[in-house]
Amino acid sequence: SQLFGSTKRTTSPITPNEEFYITSYRTPPYVPADRWALSIRGTIRSPFTLTYPDLLAQPASTEIVTLECVGNGVAGEAIGTAEWHGVRLKSLLDKAGVTSQTQNAVFHAADGYSDSLTIERAMRDDIMVAYRMNGVPLPLGHGFPARMIVPGHYGMKHVQWLTGIELVSTDYRGYYQRQDWSDEAIIKTKSWIMNPQTGDTLPARKPFTMQGFAFAGSRGIHRVDISTDGGESWSAATLAPPLSPYSWVMWNYSWEPQQPGDHRILARATDGTGAQQSAQEHPPFPDGASGLQEVIVAII
Repeated sequence: SQLFGSTKRTTSPITPNEEFYITSYRTPPYVPADRWALSIRGTIRSPFTLTYPDLLAQPASTEIVTLECVGNGVAGEAIGTAEWHGVRLKSLLDKAGVTSQTQNAVFHAADGYSDSLTIERAMRDDIMVAYRMNGVPLPLGHGFPARMIVPGHYGMKHVQWLTGIELVSTDYRGYYQRQDWSDEAIIKTKSWIMNPQTGDTLPARKPFTMQGFAFAGSRGIHRVDISTDGGESWSAATLAPPLSPYSWVMWNYSWEPQQPGDHRILARATDGTGAQQSAQEHPPFPDGASGLQEVIVAII
C-alpha cells in the first residue's frame, strides 16, 4: 500500500482534508459520479443498485470518526479525524433483506481491493457508507464517490471507492487477511505526544504545556498519564471532551521542569473499559502496533 503523511507539532481536533493521511492498494481509481453505481447483492432477498443520486437521496447522518492505518507505528502519522456524512449501512441491509445463511458482508472497491465484516458487526448502526468528508464531497484520495466508515476498526475495513456490497455465506478473506493480517482489526489503545518533540530544549523552572492526543477506537479514552522521569512516576493529564464516541481525545499537561539535563517523557492512555495502553513494544503486523512513545528533551 502507499502512504503519505506529514510531521506536525500540533494536531487540530478535526484534520483538514488536505492534511489527512492517504493509503491505497493501487493508484486511486477515478470513477465519475454519473457512471458510478453501488450494487447490493448476494445472500439477500431483494438485490438492488444505487446510482450516485440514489445514494444522496437516502436518509443520511453525520458522525465524527477517527481513522488509523493498521500499519501505523507507535507515534505514527497515519491517523486523522474527520466529519463523515452518509447513509447507515444497516438501513441498506435492512432494505436488502439479509437471509439467515449470511455470514459476512463483503465490501468491493473499484481498484480490486476488498474486505469484510461479520454480518453481526455489519448490522450495527454505527457503520456508514460515506460520501462527504468535512462538509465536501469525498476527495478522490479518500474514496470518491463513496467509502465505508467502520468505527473502532483499522483503516483496512474502511473500504474506499466502494462499488459493491456482497453478502456471503462464508468467512471471506480480503486483501489483508490473505497476507495474514488480523481479520477483526480492532484498534489498540495508543497515545501521542505532539509537543514537545525529541531534541527540543526547554528552560528550567518555567511552565510548559505539553500537548497530545490518545485514541482507543470505539472504547473511548478514560485518562492519560504523563511521566517526565522515564516511567518512574506518573501524573494525570487534562483531557478535552471527545468530539464523538469514535474520535481521538486531546490532552494537555502542565510541567515546570526543575532539574537541568535530559528528561524522558512518556504518555500512557487508559481506555473506557479501564484497560491500560500496553507498554509492550509490538510491530504493526499482524494486528496493530503497541508500545509507549518516548520523547527526550534537554532542560537548561
